Amino acid sequence: MIIFLTYFYMSITSLAMQADNYTTTLLHADNIRTSQPEHFSRLIKHLNQRTSKLSKPQHQHLTYLNMFLYIFEGKLDEAESTAAQLLNSDANAELKMRTRLSLVSLYASSENWPKGLSLLTEVFNNMPSSQDENIHQAALITSSIFYNQLGEYELGLSYAKKVTTKTTKTTKTRNLCIAKKLEVESLFNLRRLVAEDPLIEQSIKLCKKSNELLAINFINFYLAQFLYYQGEIKQAIQVLNSNLQTVKNNQYPRISADYYALLALINIEINNLSQAKGYALKAIQYTKNSSSKKAKVIAYKVLYKLAANNENHSLTIQYLSKYYEADKEHFTDVQAKGLAFQLAQHKSLEQQNKIELLREKNALLISEQALAKIKVENIQLFIAILTITIALLLLWAGRLWKSHKRVKQLAEYDTLTGIFSRGHFTQITTSALSYCKNAEQPLSLIMFDLDFFKKVNDSYGHACGDWVLKEVVRVCQAIGRTNDIFARVGGEEFCLVLPSCQLSAAIERAEACRAAIGSINTSLTGHNFSVSASFGVTDVKNSGYTLDKLLANADLATYQAKNSGRNKVSVYK
Repeated sequence: MIIFLTYFYMSITSLAMQADNYTTTLLHADNIRTSQPEHFSRLIKHLNQRTSKLSKPQHQHLTYLNMFLYIFEGKLDEAESTAAQLLNSDANAELKMRTRLSLVSLYASSENWPKGLSLLTEVFNNMPSSQDENIHQAALITSSIFYNQLGEYELGLSYAKKVTTKTTKTTKTRNLCIAKKLEVESLFNLRRLVAEDPLIEQSIKLCKKSNELLAINFINFYLAQFLYYQGEIKQAIQVLNSNLQTVKNNQYPRISADYYALLALINIEINNLSQAKGYALKAIQYTKNSSSKKAKVIAYKVLYKLAANNENHSLTIQYLSKYYEADKEHFTDVQAKGLAFQLAQHKSLEQQNKIELLREKNALLISEQALAKIKVENIQLFIAILTITIALLLLWAGRLWKSHKRVKQLAEYDTLTGIFSRGHFTQITTSALSYCKNAEQPLSLIMFDLDFFKKVNDSYGHACGDWVLKEVVRVCQAIGRTNDIFARVGGEEFCLVLPSCQLSAAIERAEACRAAIGSINTSLTGHNFSVSASFGVTDVKNSGYTLDKLLANADLATYQAKNSGRNKVSVYK
């Protein structure tokens, strides 16, 4: 009997120790999921083989960590399904709140902006005031991440600063590291980052302390981008190369794609063509499992320029087509972000108006009760209230109309120059091509790119660069026809579609635009410099009635104009 009791006691003690070990392992995996992603993956896969030995709370914690493993591996659908499973379970409130925050990040990765914005509002509306400080900070950090990925960097910066400016003794170093990294990201995209900013060194120091290597990779990537845009090529390469091994070790698709794309761009600029090609191909490989559309655009642009340089025409067309595809996808993504944010603001305004209307209805009920006492006075009051209600409804309708008009304006026109945006240009040009084809009418297309425009921005600032872009549009519009289709298709790239216009007339038009651009008086900016552009011209006889082919051939002609000395008009043949 004594032997049996001793054996029973030892078995119970062993099970308790094993349960404690699983809890410790889960907590350790939770703490290292961003700092040591490879070790985190191994731990979760190990625990997944022992689910039968886990308690219910331990199994729920493992389910939460599995969601992160799916996100890390780019399996976003599985991650969303796992999150839904947890939210529908009887897991504790803290784990559910952490799951909602992770789901917001997931929606940002899968570019489901409306769902992300809606869930983010729900998180803050339902967060108890007594919530744990770390959960509250996690909500602020998640908001900053989401708004930065949405392109609303001012909002992203404000949420990150709420973490860094209100620290306490219990604030985790990891939270400070991530918040500082988000500040760097916001400031870089708002063009307010400087190379000597102490924020960069502070951020890297905090992230090293918490062993957040992935965050360090992102900070150094923004620093390298900044140095590249400032013309500090050697320093940019040095920053990228010093962190490349850590990027390889982490195997995180987004940062890997961004690093290799930037290395490809820099290497083609310094004429290291073979290295540029290798980096571009690696970037494309990593974009398959990441949301880094910009990296894909850069990589394909590098590849098509390399193919064109080698006079490999079939490969040039192939990569150029993929570049236009990626560029269109990136542009559509940027538009979708803007529209999602506008719609969220619109819904917020609509909700406020509904509340206002409910208040007015309440006032009407009060006035109806008072009718029994003072008929004459209350009739006048009723009329007054009715007038106010109608005025509010008219005001609300006016706001909705203005909001709708603004969304339409943002979608169809370039906000800086006032000409057509890339998306609207594609739509109306496709219609023009269809009409000209059916009516057997000619159509010509002119593409032009400002020469050395980056030097203008670098030397005189972006305000001066914006002035040049608007002036170029003004002088070109002055010599155009009312039915011409004029659009800004890139940073300093423009396109003119001339329906019912022969190639010879299009060439004359391109020469006239080139001369007009060359005669721009830049002294009005307070600086003296020249402006010029390289033009490529084609028509439907040479390129057919397909927009992609017209754009590709005109771009090749533009590239030839640049290679032959710039400030020229080249015709595709």
